[in-house]
Amino acid sequence: MRSSLLIMTMALGAGLSGCTLPPPAPAAIETPAGVAPLAQARIQMREVAEDAKRPGATTLKDRDGHALSLIEPAFITTADIASVAVGTDGHTGHGTLILRFTDAAAPRILAATEARVAKRVAFTVGDQVLNVAVIAGPFAQSMQVSGLDSTEEAHRLYREITGKAP
Repeated sequence: MRSSLLIMTMALGAGLSGCTLPPPAPAAIETPAGVAPLAQARIQMREVAEDAKRPGATTLKDRDGHALSLIEPAFITTADIASVAVGTDGHTGHGTLILRFTDAAAPRILAATEARVAKRVAFTVGDQVLNVAVIAGPFAQSMQVSGLDSTEEAHRLYREITGKAP
């Protein structure tokens, strides 16, 4: 199976190992400026069901062609995203997508990710599963999607999501 998607907390400053809410808040990680996603981009994050035949779940194939049963509803959607930017994975040098969430969505995303620590989630754009990761710690302000095949893939996804060139 492909390497896992890495979900990093940023702006909230919690790190991957878990988080406690401020005070005091650790310094935020700087992220490049981004642009709002297109409404039709259909970005979603859903928990992966352990039971492949879970009623009401959506079945999509991962990048290796394996069927994934995704629990509805999504706990992150396009409407929750204020901006999307392209960054660089410090380990691979490949491009990443950096998503910043709206202030209104942040408390709900925090509660949803707190409830899903150590659970597998799928990040999708349209019907394409970009990758599957285990949530290592809650986040609310932003996240970084890494584990993409290349910088070119990150740029293609950015164009698909925003309608703009990176």
